[in-house]
Amino acid sequence: MIAGRQRDLPADARTLRVLEFPKVLAALAEGTVTPMGRELALRLLPGCDGEAVRAALAETAEAVAIAAESEIQVRGARDVRPQAARAASGGMLEPLELLDVAQTLEITRRVQAQLRSRRALAPRLAALADRLAALPELEAEIGRALDDQGRVLSTASPELRRIRDEHQTVERRLRESLERLLHDSAVARYLQESLVTVRGDRFVLPVRAEHRAQFPGIVHDASASGATLFMEPLTLVPLGNRRRELDAAEREEILRILRRLSGLVGEHSGALCTNGEILGDLDLASAKAALAARLRATAPQVREDGIMQVHGARHPMLVLARGDAGVVPVDIVLGGEFTTLIVTGPNTGGKTVALKTIGLLALMAQAGLFIPAADGAAVVQFDQVHADIGDEQSIEQNLSTFSSHMSAIVQILRNARPPGLVLLDEIGAGTDPTEGVVLARAIIQELHRRGLHTVVTTHFNELKMLAAVEPGIENASVEFDIETLRPTFRLQIGLPGRSNALVIAERLGLDPGVVAEARSHLAPEHVAIEQVLDDLTRDRQAAERDRAEAALARAVAQEAEQQIVEEAEHVRRERRRLLAEARQTSESIIAETRRRLDAVMAEVRAARTKEAVQRARAHLKETLEALPATEPAAPPGPPVERVHAGQTVYVTPLGRTGTVVSGPDAHGQVEVEAGALRTRVPLGALHEAPAVSGAPPYPGRPAGRADVPARPAVATSLSVRGQTVDEALLVVDRYLDDAVRARLPQVTVIHGKGTGALRRAVHEFLRGHPHVRQFRIGDRGEGGDGATVVTLML
Repeated sequence: MIAGRQRDLPADARTLRVLEFPKVLAALAEGTVTPMGRELALRLLPGCDGEAVRAALAETAEAVAIAAESEIQVRGARDVRPQAARAASGGMLEPLELLDVAQTLEITRRVQAQLRSRRALAPRLAALADRLAALPELEAEIGRALDDQGRVLSTASPELRRIRDEHQTVERRLRESLERLLHDSAVARYLQESLVTVRGDRFVLPVRAEHRAQFPGIVHDASASGATLFMEPLTLVPLGNRRRELDAAEREEILRILRRLSGLVGEHSGALCTNGEILGDLDLASAKAALAARLRATAPQVREDGIMQVHGARHPMLVLARGDAGVVPVDIVLGGEFTTLIVTGPNTGGKTVALKTIGLLALMAQAGLFIPAADGAAVVQFDQVHADIGDEQSIEQNLSTFSSHMSAIVQILRNARPPGLVLLDEIGAGTDPTEGVVLARAIIQELHRRGLHTVVTTHFNELKMLAAVEPGIENASVEFDIETLRPTFRLQIGLPGRSNALVIAERLGLDPGVVAEARSHLAPEHVAIEQVLDDLTRDRQAAERDRAEAALARAVAQEAEQQIVEEAEHVRRERRRLLAEARQTSESIIAETRRRLDAVMAEVRAARTKEAVQRARAHLKETLEALPATEPAAPPGPPVERVHAGQTVYVTPLGRTGTVVSGPDAHGQVEVEAGALRTRVPLGALHEAPAVSGAPPYPGRPAGRADVPARPAVATSLSVRGQTVDEALLVVDRYLDDAVRARLPQVTVIHGKGTGALRRAVHEFLRGHPHVRQFRIGDRGEGGDGATVVTLML
C-alpha cells in the first residue's frame, strides 16, 4: 500500500505549501513515464499509518535495487481506464484506442515477467505484479485484427477476407475494362486525355463535353470550365455497383469487428482498470527511485520512540537547484533528551532553511520517499505536522504579518496533539518586542507541555534562557563566521546563536566610539544573559571535546580488539597449514617405508640361502634406521585441584601443555596460554604437566615408533555438548586429524540443539577444513539436528 492514501493526513494544505512539498511532488512527477504514474505522483500525500509508511519505503527500496539493473518496464503504457469503462457500457472503441489497450497489455505482460524474475530482490513489487491480469487472449485478438496504424486486417474475420478478395477481383475487372476502352480508337477520340480517374467512388473517363451524346455513359462530375465531363461507361455500371456494394459490406464488417473487440474489452474492463492502477503504482515506485538517485537520498528508518536523528540533511529543492556540492548539510536531532529546539542566529543565517528541511524531510519520509541525508537517518511517525513559515501578510483580509502569523498559531494550538511536529518561524516577531517575547515564551511552553516536537526560530535573547531552566528544551544556532561576516549555514545543536549586530557593525567600519556608545546602553540583564550563554557554550564545547576523545578511544580499542581476533584467526590458519604439511610428510614417509618393507619381504620370500636372508635383514635395518626418530610421548599426570598463575599444566582439550594465566572464575573457568593461543577451559580439563613434553592428543594413547605407524583407535563420534565455541573447535580439529589418520571415511560430531550457536560455529569451521569433503545434519537415527555427519577426504 502506498503512503498518502489514507483519509487522515498529517498536514493541511497550508503546511504542505509553506514547506514546499508540492515542489517535491513536481520533481517526483518528472520521473514518471505513464499518465497513471504522473497522476499518482502529483496526488501523493504523507501518511499517518506507520505500517503503510514502512511498506511504501520498502517498495521504494526495492525500486532502487531494481533501478541499479534496469528501470521497471512500464514505459509506453496508456491509461485505458476511460476506454474500458466506455466499452463496458456498450460503447464502441476506435481502432487506435484498441491499439492502446493491446500495447498496454503487452507492457503489462512484460513488467509482470520482469518483476516475477526479480522476486528475491523485490518481493513487494513482485507481489504487486502478481495482481496484474495479462489477458493474452484479448491482446492476441486485437493483434490479429489491427495493424500498427490501426487499419483492420483481413485476418480479423473470414467474412472480411471474402469481401476484400471479391472487391479486389471486381476492381481488377473494372480497371482491365477501362484500359481496353482507353486503347479502343473508336472511344479514344471522344476522350480529353487517356487516363482513368475516380469520382464519387466510381471509375470514370474524361470525355469532351461536345461528345457527350456519342459516348454512352453516366456523368458523375465535370471540370471547372465545363469542357470535360467525367463519365462512367454504361457497360461498367454493374461492376461499379457491385464494387460499391462490397465497399458498404466491408464497412459494415469492420464495424462489426470493432464492436466485437470493444465488447471483449468491456468484458475485461475491471481487470484493465485494476491494471491501470497497478501500473501507475509501479511507475510511481520507479519515479521514487529516480528522485532518490537525483537527490542522492537514503532510506530513512521510521522510529516509534519519538527520536528524530538525521545527519547530513539537505533541503531537496536546493539540491535539485544547486547540485549536491552546493548545499551545506545539517545535522538534525529532536526527541529523547529534548523535544523543543530554539534556533537563533543572524538573518540570512539559514534558520528558515533548516526549519523547512526538518519539516520537509519528515513529510517526504511519511510519503514513502527517500530523504537527502546520510545513511542511518531516523524519522518519527508524526500524526500531525504544523508549520508557520514566511511572510503570510494578507491584504484581502486586512491582516498584518503579525496578525496572519497569530491566526495560524491559534489554529495550531487548537488542533495540535502528540505525536506531532510544530515548526514556527520568527515566533513573536512583527509586534512590540516586550510583548512579543513573553507571548512567544508562553506559546513555546504550551507546545512543550503538550509533548509536541517543536522547532522555533527567533531573535529574542530571552528565549535562549528557556533551555537553561526548562528540561527538554534545547538551544541551537546557525553558525556565523565573524571573520568573513558570512553564514556557514551549519546547524549547531546545543549552542545558542547571537545576532552579532555590534560586532558586524564594527567589522564593517562603524566608528568604534559609536559602537562603544551602543554597547553601553545594553540592558544589564542582556549582558547577564550573554554571559550565562557564553558559560553554557564553553561547557558544551568542553563536553563535546570529551565525547570526541572518548569516541576516539573506543574506536582505538575496537581496532585493537579486531586486530587480536584477526591474529588469532591467522594463528589458527597457520596451525592448520603446518598440520597439513606434517600430515603430508608423514604419509610420504609411511608410503616409502611400506614400499621398502614390501621389497624386503619379497626378498625374504625368494631367499634360498643363508646369505640372502642376511642381506634382507641388513636392508630392513637400513630402512628402519633411515626413518626420523620420535620421542615417546609422556602421559599427563593426575587432575589438578588448585592452580595458580604461572603454573604449567596439561590442557586436555588442546592435547598439549600450557601456562595458567589466571585462576578459576565464578564459573570454574581457567584462562590458559598454550603457545600463541589463549583460551578458557574448565578446571577439570587440567592435569599435571607430563615429565616429557609432546603429550599425545588423547591421554592414554600408546607411544610408538614412527617406523611402524599404527592406525589409532578413534571413535566414530565425538561429543562437544556443553563446551564453549573455542573449546569445541579445538577438540573437533584434533579429532578430525586423528579420524583421518585412522582412515575413518565418516564421523559424527554431536553438538546438541540448544540455541543453535554451537552448531553454526561447527558448520562454519567444517566448511573451510582441509579434511572435510562434505557434511550434513544427522538423520532421525543419527541424532537429528543435534548432530552433524562429516564425510572425510582420505
